[in-house]
Amino acid sequence: MVGYDGSAASQRALVWAAAVSRALDDSLKIVHAVELDLVPSRRGYALRPLSPSLEMVAETLVGGPSTWPGPPLARSRVRAVHAFGGPAAGLVDASMSAELVVLGTRGRGRTRSALIGSVSFAVVAHAYCPVVVLHDLGHPARGAHHEIPIPGLRHEVVCAVTGGEDEAHLARVERIVSAAARIAAACAAPLRLVTVVPGSRGHAGGQRFPYAVTSLTSRHPGLVVTVETLTGDPVPTLAEATRGSGLLVVGAPHRGGVGAVLAGRSAYRLIHDATCPVMLVP
Repeated sequence: MVGYDGSAASQRALVWAAAVSRALDDSLKIVHAVELDLVPSRRGYALRPLSPSLEMVAETLVGGPSTWPGPPLARSRVRAVHAFGGPAAGLVDASMSAELVVLGTRGRGRTRSALIGSVSFAVVAHAYCPVVVLHDLGHPARGAHHEIPIPGLRHEVVCAVTGGEDEAHLARVERIVSAAARIAAACAAPLRLVTVVPGSRGHAGGQRFPYAVTSLTSRHPGLVVTVETLTGDPVPTLAEATRGSGLLVVGAPHRGGVGAVLAGRSAYRLIHDATCPVMLVP
């Protein structure tokens, strides 16, 4: 499912979501969330017109190379809907029946986004499924599709995991790695498993990687998996290590909301600091 409002950020999210949806052989739902009108009127809601219309956007995805930069999607696999009740609430509700939610963000600062109720932060905090967030990064709305990093041979999938011994943590790491491996395998992208430990650069020796990778190749034959341990502050280290990647996969914070954003939780910081799409897995 992809949230769409006609902005450059949502158009980038749509391109990414369509490409990954096709690779996964999955259906794609395009959701335009509409604010309810609090002032009584004949219409009952305030529907901001999209240009082109939501229906025309959906038709573009199945129209082929003349109207869409990538291979067309099957018409039966694309659906466009309006969700009423506000962007964040509408997308969170829709996430109950989705395997993945894809959103674009305009890249505002963390503090300002928290105080004004950023849609991307709200959806990440409350969604029922993994969420992918893409930056606008200042690219123009048209003509920049080729600059969107989509997982593939040239754009690896990076999955960041942390150490821990209790069963709950190990189960969560398994969910995160499995989600990353599924997309990497479908998109024929290399998968790089990364853990970041505190310390000076070049002093990560002796650290045991907190995940056994042997089962990945049996579940996904042909998937190329590498393991790497980095040192430093996790956010800038991962942001630098994933430049040019097609996706960075991390665990979503256990608790969302304004407090987590203002406290600088690593997952929320990565949404704004990483230059590649970021996927947060509950």
